[in-house]
Amino acid sequence: MLVATSTRDFAGSTLRTAIFLERQFRAHLISRDRLVFDTRYSPPAKTTSAFVHLYAHLRGECQLVGGERIAGPHAYVLAETEFDRVIPGATTFRSSGAPAVIVELRVPITTLRAPVGLRHGPLALPAPIWDAYLALEAAVSGGATQDTLGAHLHQIIDRLGAAKLLSIDLVRSVVGEEPERYARLWTVLRPLYEDYATSASLKQISVLAKLSLRQLGRDLGDLTRDFGLFGGGFRDTMRVLRLRAAVLLLSAPESTPGEVARVVGYGSLDAMGRAFRDAGLPAPSSVQDAVRWPA
Repeated sequence: MLVATSTRDFAGSTLRTAIFLERQFRAHLISRDRLVFDTRYSPPAKTTSAFVHLYAHLRGECQLVGGERIAGPHAYVLAETEFDRVIPGATTFRSSGAPAVIVELRVPITTLRAPVGLRHGPLALPAPIWDAYLALEAAVSGGATQDTLGAHLHQIIDRLGAAKLLSIDLVRSVVGEEPERYARLWTVLRPLYEDYATSASLKQISVLAKLSLRQLGRDLGDLTRDFGLFGGGFRDTMRVLRLRAAVLLLSAPESTPGEVARVVGYGSLDAMGRAFRDAGLPAPSSVQDAVRWPA
């Protein structure tokens, strides 16, 4: 399992995250303090996938379009078209809090034993699973080691398996110790995650890793294949990550579109505006009007 954490204070808000990468699944813990996540403005990935998200809302509020605000804890199973690739007509939702704490678990649809889609309503989870989620939150907040964080995530997977919500094959797929070349490459990629370096290029990564572009291409290609990363290609993945970061930071109470463009690596507000148009999103100022946390 590959693990990384990050914390960013920005314009009156705080974003704290942890990422967990495995062969068959991916997980994030996200703590958004005075930030708003609204899937109406989620930039869609260009390619389809056979994955779904178990979206566990530990703290904060979640509001389905046209519905009431629901305080956590609660969990939903999100279809691919409700999260990774939001399409017109899909059910959307809005998540916020001071903080809102969420654990997202992305798994193959064939490994999840639960109805898929927001229309099915909240998913009932046994108390031991919520206890494991809260233990992971406490470990991330307390600055625990990556090994400790990985153990907490593994406990969540085990308990979801024991509750027959995840297949036994997925539970058994967790790798304890990664091959040396993956560990070496991750030591280079991890600081990029920690710094929210969404504009990093392959050339920059090759310099940091002290690898030729050819060798980096081989290693990154193997990592990509084994961990199911960059489904639409490295550039498309970075494009989506940069857009998602921009939309989220536009919701910070004291943010400006120009400052957001600089922080996420667009270079200028005009460049960010073009990226939003290309993704089919409204102008950054319009998105900010819709999602901004009250100052």
